Amino acid sequence: MWWPPFAVKAVRTSRRFLDKFPPQQEAKPRMLNRTKRISLTCLAATLPCLAATLLVPAIAVGQRSLGIDVSAWQGNISQSEWNQLRNNNNREFVFIRSSRGGTTGFYNQNDANNNQGNNTLSQRYDDPYFVQNITRATSVGMLAGPYHFSRPDIVASTLNSGGIANTGTDEANHFIQMAGAWMRPGYLLPVFDLEAGDGIRTDQQITQYSIDFSNRIYEVTGVRPIMYINGNYAAFVVQSPIQDYFPVLWTARYANQSDPDSIPVQTGHPKDTFSQFYGPWDTPADPHPWDFWQYASTARLSGYRNGGANLDVNVAQGGPEFLKDNLVPALWVSGSNGAWSTLSNWNSGQAPVAPVQGPGQGTRVGPLTLPAARLPGPLDTVILDRTAENVTVTIDGGVHEVRKLVAREALTLSGGSLTVNYTPVAESTPYSAQFSAPVSLAVGSLSAHTLLIDAVQTFTISGGELTFDRVNLTPHSLVPASIAISGNTTFSPWGTTTATIGRGIGTGTSGTVSLTNGSRTLTVNDGAAEVDVSIDAEITAGSLVKQGDGVLRLTAANTHSGTFVTGGKLLVENTTGSGTGLGPVAVLAGATLGGSGAVAGPTLIDGTLAPGASIGTLTIASVEMRAGSKLEIEIDSAVSYDQLTLLGALTVDPSATIEVTFGAGYTPAFGDSFAIVGGASNVTGEFGSVVSSGPALVARNVAGGVVLEVLSGLPGDYNNDGSVDAADYTVWSNNYGQSATNLLNTNGAGEVDASYYTVWRDNLGASLPTTASAVPEPGSLALAMLMGMAFATQRRGQ
Repeated sequence: MWWPPFAVKAVRTSRRFLDKFPPQQEAKPRMLNRTKRISLTCLAATLPCLAATLLVPAIAVGQRSLGIDVSAWQGNISQSEWNQLRNNNNREFVFIRSSRGGTTGFYNQNDANNNQGNNTLSQRYDDPYFVQNITRATSVGMLAGPYHFSRPDIVASTLNSGGIANTGTDEANHFIQMAGAWMRPGYLLPVFDLEAGDGIRTDQQITQYSIDFSNRIYEVTGVRPIMYINGNYAAFVVQSPIQDYFPVLWTARYANQSDPDSIPVQTGHPKDTFSQFYGPWDTPADPHPWDFWQYASTARLSGYRNGGANLDVNVAQGGPEFLKDNLVPALWVSGSNGAWSTLSNWNSGQAPVAPVQGPGQGTRVGPLTLPAARLPGPLDTVILDRTAENVTVTIDGGVHEVRKLVAREALTLSGGSLTVNYTPVAESTPYSAQFSAPVSLAVGSLSAHTLLIDAVQTFTISGGELTFDRVNLTPHSLVPASIAISGNTTFSPWGTTTATIGRGIGTGTSGTVSLTNGSRTLTVNDGAAEVDVSIDAEITAGSLVKQGDGVLRLTAANTHSGTFVTGGKLLVENTTGSGTGLGPVAVLAGATLGGSGAVAGPTLIDGTLAPGASIGTLTIASVEMRAGSKLEIEIDSAVSYDQLTLLGALTVDPSATIEVTFGAGYTPAFGDSFAIVGGASNVTGEFGSVVSSGPALVARNVAGGVVLEVLSGLPGDYNNDGSVDAADYTVWSNNYGQSATNLLNTNGAGEVDASYYTVWRDNLGASLPTTASAVPEPGSLALAMLMGMAFATQRRGQ
């Protein structure tokens, strides 16, 4: 290829998403704002997609991918050379010429000016190396696609044209004849090479010629081709709206032919000194709208002819994910309902039509190897879009993996599994799957990093397992996106972070998660993060049963009718309303309720109640700590510790316990106390024991709650006042024959008997900081003798 060197100035700052694949029913692509050149998946919902881009954390754009383009001019490129170009020269992609001219006649590429008069009619040329080149390139892992060199310069007056001017439609037909088998998923989008015809046709005629070419490719394949063009043709020849028919731009500008290695292809742009360089593709919001840049034709790469011959070299404005966005998508081509696993429903499943060399064309080099018909695979962006027919696609079995999913038609998962493997990066879309139509998961599994559910749409889950990192519910003034859980299901985190369901960016009412007026069991699997799943959208209409070993966090003001925790942990972290809805809450043995939010309903605890997520205050209407239950408290300092605030009564079974964990570096002293429960209208019953990671503690009921006190540690100090005295004898005497747990500063073993009197007697008079083995004062000895006589009298009277 050759063209005059032209170029542009600007700084590209925004992410760019490509408007490549318009809805199937449209004959003309939509005229979209090209501020970000909207993603292929955003055509049905431009605003939500633009908004959703803001949900992706800033990710540094990686290395731009490097590539080449080849044709018969490069001769026979051996398999070894292809291996070296990919592995040694790091060339990740290649555009390969398949054809030039129309469907008729003949062209001798060594006689471009037709001096010999043998070039005839539409000057058809079939590149004999095309099949071999694309087969060998893809075999080493390069992404490859065909290009067609167009001939709008052939008009009725051209020598030997037969008085017939070439047309864009006929050229597209020739392209399809020779390369249609490779205009399918797994291959780069087909390319229209425009660098001829200026001065022979008018600017408007060349523009229409190009549009006719694009329309024919779209009619047959469902995709829009890439435009290859130089600065002269872009700036001064083609006219708007050509950019809408060729949304992907491959621009040609040789910045330094004498030293191509010095061109800053990783950071630079084709030209920064001519503002009209990109012509109709240029907008103030997207000053560098190129996708591919052919930056030199004189490069020497060691993998080709041992570095002894020139090659055309290219760079993409992005890395591997950007390249994959420029592959032909997997399109649903059936106009009827059908099964995902039926080959004929997909463009990738159609039998490829072998190219046939035209009359007089050179013999094809190498064997004819065609792509295999297949179902969508791990490299494919799947687009379900047959709006005119309104179809439903069903996955009812099998294991399926794709790169991205755009559902503009109803999709039902009633068996098997579907994994959408793309993780959002800055150079591509901010979501893995977009639901622009009803999607339902009944049986099997769906895994995707980021799901975008458009406004008005509902994702219905009646069973199966959903694995995700984030689900964005697009807001709307009337009908926001929603999730309807109509059966028991399982949620699992995608990776090592918390899987979150929440509001997408936009104006209007937030989306909701409906339990569809039933009791729905949600099993949360345990992942690597501290919190496995967080539902940040309002939960409505039904009761929630939280099951599984994972941690579920609720952050919204929920309005469902009840919450039951049967396994794992439920964290309530709402800031308004009630995180557990409006009904009762029950926590079964082995399960935990925690958090720093509010619970409006009466709460029964058979398992564990753990206020705070770390340190925090949990507010609950009323609590009943039942037999075997546990209250977990974390204490970091005298003023920083977990608290339970009640709006009603606290009822405690005597077998309920308190378990206290002290923060690193903090050890409380005797005399310190912690008001762990407050606000109760009344307290019935006492906690049977306190288990501490530090000093021994005692729980005392006070007005409105429970206070923890640090024990003195003095043997015989049965009332924990810091000294062993007559008051402790009274405590011993009043509890004689009862459980020893009623005496403080003991191990609580057995019943209160004479042995506990002996302990009191032997330590009478001790006080902090005096050690427990101190010898009693004389006054204390007299008191001990007096109490001993009283004890003997008590024993005789029994």
